Amino acid sequence: MDYAGWNRTLAEHFFAVREAATPVYLSVDDALLADLLTSRTGATVALPAAADDFRAAIRSEVFGRDPFGGIASRARQWRRNGAAGTPPFIAVLAATVLAASRMNRSEGAVVGRFSYYGPLRELLGLHEGSGMPDGYDIIIPTLWDHLQWWLTEHERGRRGLPSAVPHPTQVNIGWSLSQAVLVGSDRVQVGLFLSAIGAQPGDSVPKAELLARFQEWGRLNRLSPRIQRALASTELRPILASILQQELTHYDGLPRNAAGLPCVPLSLTTDAGGFPYGIAARIPAHLRLESLSLNGDVIRIPSGAEWLPLTSLGQKPTPGSSLELAADAATLILPARDLYVLQANELVGKWTSVNTAEIGVPHRVLVRNSCAAQAEAAMLACGSEAVRRPRRVQVPPGWTLFSGYTPTRSAMVSGVVGPLGPLHQQLARLTGGLRIDGGRQTFLLGYAPDLVLPATPDDHPRTVAINGVPLSPVSPAATDTITIRLAERVRSVGEHQIEVGSRKLTFTLVERYRESVARPLLALPPRRDKLATIPSRLQSAESPSARDWLPPGHLSGSFFGSYQRESLPSMSLLRLGGSIYALGRNRLAAQLVPEAPAWIAAVDHVPHAIDIEPLLEALPFQALWLLQVTSSGNAKVRRAPVVQPGTYGAPSGSWKVLNQADWRRLTSGNITTIAVTCAQDWADYTSGK
Repeated sequence: MDYAGWNRTLAEHFFAVREAATPVYLSVDDALLADLLTSRTGATVALPAAADDFRAAIRSEVFGRDPFGGIASRARQWRRNGAAGTPPFIAVLAATVLAASRMNRSEGAVVGRFSYYGPLRELLGLHEGSGMPDGYDIIIPTLWDHLQWWLTEHERGRRGLPSAVPHPTQVNIGWSLSQAVLVGSDRVQVGLFLSAIGAQPGDSVPKAELLARFQEWGRLNRLSPRIQRALASTELRPILASILQQELTHYDGLPRNAAGLPCVPLSLTTDAGGFPYGIAARIPAHLRLESLSLNGDVIRIPSGAEWLPLTSLGQKPTPGSSLELAADAATLILPARDLYVLQANELVGKWTSVNTAEIGVPHRVLVRNSCAAQAEAAMLACGSEAVRRPRRVQVPPGWTLFSGYTPTRSAMVSGVVGPLGPLHQQLARLTGGLRIDGGRQTFLLGYAPDLVLPATPDDHPRTVAINGVPLSPVSPAATDTITIRLAERVRSVGEHQIEVGSRKLTFTLVERYRESVARPLLALPPRRDKLATIPSRLQSAESPSARDWLPPGHLSGSFFGSYQRESLPSMSLLRLGGSIYALGRNRLAAQLVPEAPAWIAAVDHVPHAIDIEPLLEALPFQALWLLQVTSSGNAKVRRAPVVQPGTYGAPSGSWKVLNQADWRRLTSGNITTIAVTCAQDWADYTSGK
């Protein structure tokens, strides 16, 4: 293949039109050259043959006393002519990255020092002289600048974003070195890392902290040899730190692969912790996937589904092995691990693996035998004393299963067993509060979120400032999680900024939940030409008898009128979403399972409010509190409405009485009370007064 062919092939491979504007790494090595030439010719090409073919193509363009002069002239002309077609310098930049990937192969290289120009001269055929070729320090950085302009200004991110960064000391070769640190598949691991530490879009974390957390995360997850080499190199570590921060800057809450497609995390599932094992996909709410295509089968994803068990894969997953499934619009990934923290999942109906243990929640732990003793010590450090080894559950050879692990505190646990410590490697974050639907980090005034500071190994106080006003230093060398209630400290409408060390978190408080609505709250599917609203109370002039039997959330007879909705739903109406529990005296609890009205079920997963008083009347005990746990794990509690006996007939739904352990689990979490005046009564209730 000639130079133009290689240039076009590399551009199509790295800079194809992608779904999201994410950084692209021009990571070229010998294996990639062989793959590209094989796909181009249709015949298997060995690594040496592909390298020879690429070398010959590059030498036809870069040669002589001014080796880069020709490509520099073509690049300037291409840009002056409006950047039409493929940038002519992609293959030359790829050659500089290939030389960086070969640095450790040069003979006589001094360990710990760069040996870049030797491999570069050999690749370009510049055998006369040594060190940096003429014009390299001017032309190559200029070509990287042309690439940056093309991606950001001309293509506006649709072919990816530039990722080349300079080295703090190696000024001339840093751009190419930054592309040799990661290959496309490594981006997935970086995305999984950001997800594991609880990173959110817009977060700002210092490079040094990101690198330290990534290295610790890598002790649990099997990093690629390329990343391991970068972590072990004093020269490459600063570049890796810059890449991590760059990925965080463009992080949208989802890991993505080299093509910019989202990566959906998979969890290992099991009935009791042993055979047989399955997998389930956790569907991020903002991904909005409608279907997955696996092995030729199209799997429909119900609207609003959080978990999707996958049964027909043609293979059975086993602990310790990785799994990656291509599903057209996404990639499904199950990382290989030596330890799995399993948590009961009501939506899946099984135990599912989670990133980290949670305080007050029972877990099962599956760990390799070599780490079993370390795992027991970690569980004891986190306050769990009832851990045992089930004997009737069949687990894979070389693995140990623990049950009864319920951590009561956070402790510093590192390495493979790190996830046994609640909030393992998590960043400080905002949690709870009364979030406004549709607003990013927007909460109702009086119900600001809490600030959670995970345990940290640092031996210096953690500094926290709210809107520029520092708090008293948090205790040094803290080994327990610290929660700061921002609702008690922030009482004004507007944006607020929290600084935790060098990290900044922002949220907004608004005064009202919703103004009066003069537009439809619900649009029926496009196939119908009528619009409908969901008022909580009927506003049209229908007869009283009609209003008596129509449930809250009905459709009005007039489809084109506009209706006023109450500013907040009445106490008997709850917006359906998550799980709803009724709590009574003497630690009585029941989960309520209301049924949606038939017309809503026909429209399919429409958000709506539902009257739960018929269910409360049918309970075998009087409900004092209603607890609603959302899909994100936030919990809200309010007083239960007083229900007059004999008011309702058969309840629309069902309920399930829970045991006292479930009551304790429900009431020991991070809970927001809907009304401030209820806070003391709630505290008295949970303390048994």
